[in-house]
Amino acid sequence: MDSAVFEELLISASEKPSKKTLDALLAQLAVAGNPIPSALVEQLNLLWEAWGDGELDDAQGAFCVGLAALPMTDSPVFRKMLVGGVKAVLPPYLSRNPVMKAIGVRDEAMSLAEISSRLQRLLALKNGVVIFLPGALRWGIAGAIDNINGSLAVSAFGLLGGAAAIPLDIVLREAVLLGTGPELMRLVDAGRTPISAADFRTLVGRKALVPVSETQMQAMAQSGCARNLDKAEFARYWSSSAAPGPKTGTRRSCDGRSLKEIDLLLTGEEAQHPGKFSAEEAAAFRRFFEHLKPETAVREAKLLASIVARLQPRSDAEELKQMCTPLLGKAPFWPASPTKAPLTLLSVWGELAAKNLETLAAATAVIFPEEYLAECAMRLPLKSLNSVCNAVSDEMLYDFFREHKICSADFLLWIWKNRKKRPSEELLELINVENIVRALSADNLPKAWGVALRELRGLLLDNVDFQKQLIKAADGDAMMFAAVLQGALFLSSGERQSLMVKLARISPLLRDYLENGAGQRILKAGIGVSNAGEVPVANEPNYTSVRSHKRLEKELDDIINIHVPENREALKVARAHGDFRENSEFDAAKERRNFLSRRRSELERELARIQPINLKAIKVGDTAIIGSEIELKYDNGETEVYQLLGAWDGDPERRFLSYRTRLGAAVLNHKVGDQFEVPGNRHCTLTAVRPLSAEIIAELDA
Repeated sequence: MDSAVFEELLISASEKPSKKTLDALLAQLAVAGNPIPSALVEQLNLLWEAWGDGELDDAQGAFCVGLAALPMTDSPVFRKMLVGGVKAVLPPYLSRNPVMKAIGVRDEAMSLAEISSRLQRLLALKNGVVIFLPGALRWGIAGAIDNINGSLAVSAFGLLGGAAAIPLDIVLREAVLLGTGPELMRLVDAGRTPISAADFRTLVGRKALVPVSETQMQAMAQSGCARNLDKAEFARYWSSSAAPGPKTGTRRSCDGRSLKEIDLLLTGEEAQHPGKFSAEEAAAFRRFFEHLKPETAVREAKLLASIVARLQPRSDAEELKQMCTPLLGKAPFWPASPTKAPLTLLSVWGELAAKNLETLAAATAVIFPEEYLAECAMRLPLKSLNSVCNAVSDEMLYDFFREHKICSADFLLWIWKNRKKRPSEELLELINVENIVRALSADNLPKAWGVALRELRGLLLDNVDFQKQLIKAADGDAMMFAAVLQGALFLSSGERQSLMVKLARISPLLRDYLENGAGQRILKAGIGVSNAGEVPVANEPNYTSVRSHKRLEKELDDIINIHVPENREALKVARAHGDFRENSEFDAAKERRNFLSRRRSELERELARIQPINLKAIKVGDTAIIGSEIELKYDNGETEVYQLLGAWDGDPERRFLSYRTRLGAAVLNHKVGDQFEVPGNRHCTLTAVRPLSAEIIAELDA
């Protein structure tokens, strides 16, 4: 049990006892030990004091009743709360003194376990329920409860017994309650060969509404379908097919009717160190999960995840897959598409105990392909990533990240923390300033994701090794590095400037950039536009023609939808050959993947800054602007004519000059007659500026 979580839940339940909080607190106590440590029981006095002497609501009542079912140390204070809890969960007509007396909640000599057992019977006791009692009545059908006299009206079942009013105390202490159904007649029909003992056990186990002991089940058979057998014949009958049935008469976990009941039955079985589930038990679990309502799966997600985690060690891979297939897309921790699911649905991965996380991840690895686990890794909280990523290769994690551009602080922090255990240069490449800023810019995250966010922010601001990695990943692109940090709105102006200074001490290139031009304005202003209203060069849009913009978008689309999937398949085929040291196909596919990744990043970065322009709408005067034809005359009399175009429109063979080239930048915004220097220490005069030809405009605007 996580003591910090327990204390936090306890305080929350004292201040605002919501159903969600109390269910989570009860789940913590359920795994606290057997018995629950006295120190924890004493801490519950905080709840009892906070709740006072007022009436308990449904959530508080359910908590007290649930607590009584656990190995809990009794006390007068808790017994008082339990009385209020029982009243809260029972309908008003069952809260009268005769019924409360039959439950024994005020009887100090009655154990909490017995009270819980009696209350469980009372809640299951409905009109039409088949009832078995030792003694004269034996079998019957439950009628109405007399809350004045504290009795239950019972009618005959299967021509056995007769109508009677049975004291409620006896019913709640001894009765076996079975759900309705015509197949129950087989349990009492002695007019033909009795139902086999194995089938008898199975049918009772499936229909029982409360736990049934072996002794009770044997008495049921002796008073039912096997009542005509003498003692010796019955002994042979009962033992001849005992082996195929359950080892005990108690209900099996697969027969549970609710998640809470399955959880309790699993706990009982685990105490006896059970073996693997049988095919019949696996089929029963599958049926339960098929009928589990989606809203119940969401409401009790943590309990469901804990149950699945506990099924995994007792199941073969194929059985586990068959059992859990109905949960796909129904269980919130297994959404159809983890990348599209709200984080609140995935938060259970941050709430489970470490042991259950490992087995839940192991179950997920059995049921889903590696790609699904990689998709989960991009979204799950840090606490669960070690368990999930153990079943995913570094190559798959890298491929998925680069392909889908999903960036979480938890995954990046996991890479950094595991850089020595899993020394992958590719994964470490993902620790770059763009990804870090994008991850830290996320807001309104659920609580489970807050820890990684804070820790990653601390690394960015204060960890020298982490900062060196960011600078290394920038590969000398100081302009990009500074521009990205400039947009880091999660940092205050002072934090941004302090970080810039720290980084400049590590990187001479960044220091030179920050001390000059746009970098200096960033350092002084901290963010945004300079006082003069000028936008730093790094933030200026790249103007280009419509045709070039479409071409770049097409190239990016082809990379994402054609080349990357083809490369992924090539990597799978190459990996299947094994022995990566002498696998030329794998090396080639890996090199191709790296190229596609770099090119995709370049295109995404450029397209984010591109502003397509319609050249037909440009009005050309006497100034060299984008979308004009220019004529230059050099000092030696040589004349050159260029089409001054957008950043991605350059074509030397056609004299298409990009304004982002050195020559284009030197000419841009000069007027006819201006003299200036161009690259190569050459001097020239702008002698003419003309509109582009109609053919070129039509070509570039298409």
